Amino acid sequence: MSFKYLNRIIFSQDLAIKEVLKRFNETAIHTEHSGFGIIINGNNKCIGVVSEGDIRRKIIDDTSISKPIKVAMNKNFKFIVNGDSSHKILRQFDKKVNVLPVLDKDGSVVDLCKYSDFVVSARSNMKIIRAKVPVRVSFCGGGTDMSDYINDNSALILSSTINKYCTASILVREDNEIHIASKDLNLKYSAKNIDEIEFGDSLDLIKAAIKIMQPKFGFELETYAEFEPGTGLGGSSSLVVSVIGALNYFRNENQLDLYEIADIAYQVERIDMNFFGGWQDQYATTFGGFNMIEFRKNEVIVNPIELKRQTLLELEYNLMFFRIGGNRNSSDIQKSYMDDLPNKKKYFKKMTILTAQMKESLLKGEVKTFGDLLHQSWLMKKELNERGVTNTLINDCYKIAKDLGALGGKILGAGGSGYLLIYCSPLFQKKIIEKFNTLGVFQEPIKFCNNGLEVWSTKR
Repeated sequence: MSFKYLNRIIFSQDLAIKEVLKRFNETAIHTEHSGFGIIINGNNKCIGVVSEGDIRRKIIDDTSISKPIKVAMNKNFKFIVNGDSSHKILRQFDKKVNVLPVLDKDGSVVDLCKYSDFVVSARSNMKIIRAKVPVRVSFCGGGTDMSDYINDNSALILSSTINKYCTASILVREDNEIHIASKDLNLKYSAKNIDEIEFGDSLDLIKAAIKIMQPKFGFELETYAEFEPGTGLGGSSSLVVSVIGALNYFRNENQLDLYEIADIAYQVERIDMNFFGGWQDQYATTFGGFNMIEFRKNEVIVNPIELKRQTLLELEYNLMFFRIGGNRNSSDIQKSYMDDLPNKKKYFKKMTILTAQMKESLLKGEVKTFGDLLHQSWLMKKELNERGVTNTLINDCYKIAKDLGALGGKILGAGGSGYLLIYCSPLFQKKIIEKFNTLGVFQEPIKFCNNGLEVWSTKR
């Protein structure tokens, strides 16, 4: 509701009846074709309403039209309070009135509600659209998903999403302005419209996701990530997919499917923003769950892995998730990683075989074998790019874990910092945790999640 002639139908209690009648000649067409006015006192509080019928009855009783309008007003009037539900408004219209003043909690007039406008659209409260996307843990195959390699070779990535999320929320505005707020980074940005968006700050990734979706309306966008950037969880992809997913809601019958969303997220990060890296993050976070992501020469296929419940529980029981400290620019590490691609291809083929073996171990419920293969995955990852992937602290932690009974593990993402994944029997976990704590490395609890991109609406 937004009655644009509101000021024309508000009258001071001391205004003469004849002046109100003159105004009715102008405003009746906007108030259900009958004169209607709202009467206020010196404090601008609503004290009554008046209609043509009220004035007519007073004139019949010989009331002079020079008298103040307060003598003709209805003090026992019906009204609604700003924020009342559509159901409550309907109860007031059930009193056989056609217009209702809308008051704030202090009794001041803020709007006018007309029965003729009280249709379905008027009953729809403004909705907030939210999109929630998890981050991923990659077990094996990372690095083989670069375009320069998969253009001519097949590759496999084994990954799962975990219960750390990025959420994007959108509220449509009545103008074309775009307002961005990152709750976790405590940053804000606004532009008059999409064409006025300028790059050059820490919100550029969000801006690029907005630009590629080309929304035709203004909105307020709020993002919140439950993780730090640059920690090896594919967080930038989770952020981009959440923004794309929320804006995709407004495409109605032209909504993008999950494969298209993943491709567009890749386009935003790798091409538009020039963040060097592979394809796995966008697909892993968009689809969610345990997946074998197959990169073929001409397409990508996401193969969901349905694990037995007992296998999943045992994995969670044996896997430990440690914050190793620090953040890094994965793009720089990935560039270094791909500098010597021809000589790395033989390792990529071995890694693809290893990835398939790890998938089979999970499907068979052979979690101990999975732990052993995770160790092989780490050794191969270090051999491919040890300078960028690891450092003294990571190596020391991994050696400690192995010496104390761990079967395997790996640094997540491009490496260098972030999170260290350790597979170990619960029998030895307490000693590992205590030793890591002395080095300033602490465990964080995680659970696997089966959901990828989720989009929903809620009332404001």
